[in-house]
Amino acid sequence: MKPKINLPSDDSQAVPLAAIREQAKRPKFGRKDERGALAGISVAVFALVALVVYNDLSAPSHAVGNEEEVIEVLVPVVSEEVVGVEVPASEPVAPVAPVVESVVEPETAEPEVVLEVVVEVDNSKGFAEESELVLVGIDAGRDDVKARDQELLARAISERAMDAYRGFLDRSIRAALVQVPQDEGLNRFSGIWEQPALCQAILRWQVLGWFPESVIGTSLDDSSCVDFITWLLNDSEAMEELLMTIRPEDSVGKVLDFLVYAWSANEDTYQKYFSLALACAVVFDESMSISHTLGSSESGVRSQVDPAERYLWYVEKNEKGKLAVSIDRSPASDLIWVVCAPVVTSELEWSLDKMHLRRGKWGNAYGMIEYLMERAVEGLNPYEEYSFAEILKEGGICGDQTYFTVNTARAQGIPAMGLSGETNLGGHAWAAVKVDSDEWDTGIGRIAGVSKGQAGNPQTRSSITEQEIQLWNDRHHRSEAVTLAVWRHLWLADYFRANSEDEQMTGAIHLANRIGRSFVETWTALYSLLEEQTELVGNPPKPDNLEEWKSFAEDMRREYKDNPRMAQLAAEAELEYIFPYGSENDAKTAFIRERRRIVRESGEQMDLIAESLKREADLIVKRGGSEMNDDICDLYDGALRDYGSSITGFKMMAQDYFNFVKDDPELAGKAARDIELAFKRVVETGTKDWFRASTETSIYKMICGYYRAAGDTRKAETLERRYELLMRRAKRGAD
Repeated sequence: MKPKINLPSDDSQAVPLAAIREQAKRPKFGRKDERGALAGISVAVFALVALVVYNDLSAPSHAVGNEEEVIEVLVPVVSEEVVGVEVPASEPVAPVAPVVESVVEPETAEPEVVLEVVVEVDNSKGFAEESELVLVGIDAGRDDVKARDQELLARAISERAMDAYRGFLDRSIRAALVQVPQDEGLNRFSGIWEQPALCQAILRWQVLGWFPESVIGTSLDDSSCVDFITWLLNDSEAMEELLMTIRPEDSVGKVLDFLVYAWSANEDTYQKYFSLALACAVVFDESMSISHTLGSSESGVRSQVDPAERYLWYVEKNEKGKLAVSIDRSPASDLIWVVCAPVVTSELEWSLDKMHLRRGKWGNAYGMIEYLMERAVEGLNPYEEYSFAEILKEGGICGDQTYFTVNTARAQGIPAMGLSGETNLGGHAWAAVKVDSDEWDTGIGRIAGVSKGQAGNPQTRSSITEQEIQLWNDRHHRSEAVTLAVWRHLWLADYFRANSEDEQMTGAIHLANRIGRSFVETWTALYSLLEEQTELVGNPPKPDNLEEWKSFAEDMRREYKDNPRMAQLAAEAELEYIFPYGSENDAKTAFIRERRRIVRESGEQMDLIAESLKREADLIVKRGGSEMNDDICDLYDGALRDYGSSITGFKMMAQDYFNFVKDDPELAGKAARDIELAFKRVVETGTKDWFRASTETSIYKMICGYYRAAGDTRKAETLERRYELLMRRAKRGAD
């Protein structure tokens, strides 16, 4: 549980939290001393202007003001109106100065003079003129320094001047950084994070980058939002977790709305359940449908998860000790995979009541569901309603087994996700469950031959691969200290980039990569840095940092040699910045070496082979030449025989091969024949097994489509009769 904020006491001249909140609610013109001062100034100004008008109706303008308001005295206007004071409509009206009549000659009647006084409020001016915060050294911990920090924060919130306040933080951070000595090596920036006030200021700067005035907007009219923002910007741990969790795909306005709601719903325990609130906020910033509501069939009416109800349900169950995992001890990154269960609340209750597996053994839930062959072959729907109870009673196929396992686990507070992918027996679904606080098991219900297992990410609504999940088991990812150090360096890099401090930014990114070699985020940051630094020079032109690009690709492939799917950025670097500027033989050798490495380290992942082949073919097309088409045909003809034993790999290679040559009828026909011959040589078995026969039939259909596109309808019809016969035999075998 995160510690509560203990602000300095009144005895130390600090501003208590209640006083800060009260101050934040005050109107700017509501202070008695300011009102009196303004009235006095107004009287003096009016008297002065009246005297000037008496001598000369044309008078220069003057400005009178204090550190927060600017009062402009305009040229007098002849009118019979009374003197008026213009102020912004949203501000309280200051007392109107009395009318001062002009002294005139008896024979000349002068009309009244209208003096227009315009009050302009510049929210940023006060922060622009404020001296920087003291963020470094012993003085940063003094009570009066802390009190001033709280006063300025409260003022920024009260005046809706968060962008100006962020600029003020920027200036204060810059002034503080020059006072912090930098070490060598991995500890270059460690001194920064040893200064609590400076650390907090950097985190505030980052958070306000996600929640600028355009996002916060009128939300600060809500006292709950004011209290939440005040709490958040004073809790460094909460800010760090938010920054490690939020993503560009999130709707930050809706995220803020839910965080404020959760604050108002249970302020007393908010710190304890902040991670839960954050997980709900980033998952439910888009509505989540419940496909199978109780009382309906699989194709029935869809409803949606109620985010508030889901949040409060988990709070209640955790407080009562009903969950298998204490979710107040789980980070938001885990709870994202808990709160996202697309089921009604009564299903969550069913899991708590009926499922009594230990966390480490939750994978056994997959085997509790009997496999129904009739559902796989005939599409049978045995359920009166698609519920956990019905699935357990009637059985189901792999998708039902996964659905049951994953969502009963989530109901218990256990992070889980459903995976799916293609095997040599067709499509399959299985489960991944976090069976311990630092271990994901991605093999629950998995069968051999899966080329690319994927899950849907409930936060970003994108896909995540099985290999990325396995990466979370890496010892550095399991270390909270390493993870925080990586993100802190990336946040520093963001700050340095915003201030055009290129040398510091480069250092921070390289250090993040050295500390977190297995973190894809650090490689992504390094890739972006190299792109920013790349310039084409010479004749013929080539990247001036070509050697750095080569080092990047080599280092990334070395880091992920056991998990080549995670080295996709290395492949992109080679294709974009390395191979086009080297010899054709060097590129060809590199592609062959890459495919050998994939076969050796990740034999199941033949989709990576197909991707490697496509990159090589793209490079051939880019270089052009009279032998381009022949080179592509030779490349794929051999690859289909060498790597085609994987169903997924074969389909991808065949599709890419045909797409490269489809515009040439002669080459398209050759490609169709090459694909058919390779299929019969390395894929087709003629089996009666329903799943394998269905998979082979899908490839037959694909080849028939190629023949038709190439104009050979007769050949397509012959193959169609062939696969129809195979399916009839397989169906009889399944029955």
